[in-house]
Amino acid sequence: MSVEICRGARAKRLAVLGAFATVAAIASVASHARSEVTGFDPFGTESHANVPPVTALVPQTSGVELCAFDLPVAPLRLKDVAARALCQNPLTRRGWANAQLQTARLGEAKAAEWPTLSGVLNGSLNRTHTSLADGSASQESSNGTVRGAELAFEWVVFDFGARSAEVRKARELVSAADQSFDATVLDVLYTSTRDYFAAVTARAQVEAAREAESNAIQIFAAAHAQMQSGVASLSDELQARTACNQATLGVVKANSAMQEAIGTVAIDMGLSPDVPIVLEPMSAVTQRPAPQLESIRALLDQALENHPRLLAARAELRASEASIDSMRAQAMPSVRLEGGLSASNRPAASFNTTGSVSSASRSSYVGIRLTIPFFDGFSSTYRIREARAEAGLQQTNVAETEQQVALNVWKSYEAVRGGAQTVEQTQALKDNAGLAFDAAQARYKVGISGILELLRAQDVLAAANQQYILALSDWLTARLGLAASLGKLDFGQIQED
Repeated sequence: MSVEICRGARAKRLAVLGAFATVAAIASVASHARSEVTGFDPFGTESHANVPPVTALVPQTSGVELCAFDLPVAPLRLKDVAARALCQNPLTRRGWANAQLQTARLGEAKAAEWPTLSGVLNGSLNRTHTSLADGSASQESSNGTVRGAELAFEWVVFDFGARSAEVRKARELVSAADQSFDATVLDVLYTSTRDYFAAVTARAQVEAAREAESNAIQIFAAAHAQMQSGVASLSDELQARTACNQATLGVVKANSAMQEAIGTVAIDMGLSPDVPIVLEPMSAVTQRPAPQLESIRALLDQALENHPRLLAARAELRASEASIDSMRAQAMPSVRLEGGLSASNRPAASFNTTGSVSSASRSSYVGIRLTIPFFDGFSSTYRIREARAEAGLQQTNVAETEQQVALNVWKSYEAVRGGAQTVEQTQALKDNAGLAFDAAQARYKVGISGILELLRAQDVLAAANQQYILALSDWLTARLGLAASLGKLDFGQIQED
């Protein structure tokens, strides 16, 4: 009877122990789940992720979820298109996700500087039966539950700076990810504004093509009237009709190009290309004042100092240099402080008894462990060489990025400076071509000049209108390209440009 009571008590203790282990496991899982939901960040690593100032007006950009926008109904301004593009473009979400990834890795590196504390609970039901060799009735039996618990503590107190080098490396990679995200925002802004100007330009070209068609219709009407009155020949009328057909074909092509450009803008904003959108007119875009250019040397210095893509490359170089220090330190000895507590309870063997006997043990320890890597097959040597080669590769990446940034600034600077002069000249060309067309039309109506002179004047006017529109569009795009090459394109400049 006493054995059954003892066994019942052991079963209860085992159940309690199992329940305790289950509750501990559930609590651990719940703790991790709560940290995922609430964004638990004990080391404050997310504060190292700097959001670009441009995203302050579109805070949804700093996230991996799609933003919600209603379908556009009013004419879209350049700022509206840029905001929607920033919010919907997957490149911005990927850049932000990469920045969050690097902050998490920074937390991992900082966690290595802290001690670790772990616990183990175990329990098992054991039953053994051993007969003696001579076959007598004597036997050894051991029945019962084995229970144990252990608590272990470990802390690396000295490692020649390996952990601090890893933290420095992770922090530089966070900085690189931040600057890469800023560069991505810059690229998305420039692409969306360039496509916006292309769409506005395409619509202006449609208007110019329709004006050319209207002029061609007027010429055809004049040639038909001249032929009816016997002043002009049938050849004049046919040439005027041919020019009219060509002008109509130009309208069809211009309309197709406009629809293609507007569809591109819609895709930039995360919309289907068949969604109808309306953009502000070309006149509203060109009314913004032209910027005052600084010297090219000052602009180059600004770009080489502040461009986010170059800052990201330099941060990656510093991270690779920190990796060299980390690899060197990992090849050196390390010192750890260790400690632990353990307890166990197990049944003891008994001979020819109906009961059972248990034994309990308790132990604890504390000490220092020195790890000396005498020989590792030269793996540390090659890890250090790999880190040095990576640093050399990053140095060439920085030099290449500097050259590319300087080249983009120079090209954009010349495009802006030359574009302003081109706009001025094409404006004069358009005005003079308009006057020449009016004069040729008046001369033809009174019979002084022929149809060829009038058609030539019409072609010159149509070409001048197209040249002016393209020159103006190229100049506006070049202004934004210069700001992007300097690394400081933002909503303020889009608003001004």
